[in-house]
Amino acid sequence: MGYLRVSVVNGSRSMLRKRRTVRGYKPPRTIEAAGPEDRAVLAEEHSEVFAAVQSLPPRQREVLVLRYWSGLSEAEIAAAPGITPGTVKSTASRALDALERTLKAKEGWS
Repeated sequence: MGYLRVSVVNGSRSMLRKRRTVRGYKPPRTIEAAGPEDRAVLAEEHSEVFAAVQSLPPRQREVLVLRYWSGLSEAEIAAAPGITPGTVKSTASRALDALERTLKAKEGWS
């Protein structure tokens, strides 16, 4: 009899949790399709960022690509070129600073 009671209580709690989750769900807001002007500006910004990344030293470029484009963790990045996780952190920080300086030097970036 205890098993049946616990089973019913757990099933009820599970159903209430599910209902609360369904009620609390807010669909993501829709984003308007970008017009041709917006796409052109975005494409130009992407090419500027790509050029700035290309101007970085090889190790900094490698760390940024592995971290932000490949989505690897610091430990995974450290294993690839055989460096320490601390070196990955400092290299990424220096690379981001260099990118910021390069992009700020160009028009339109603040």
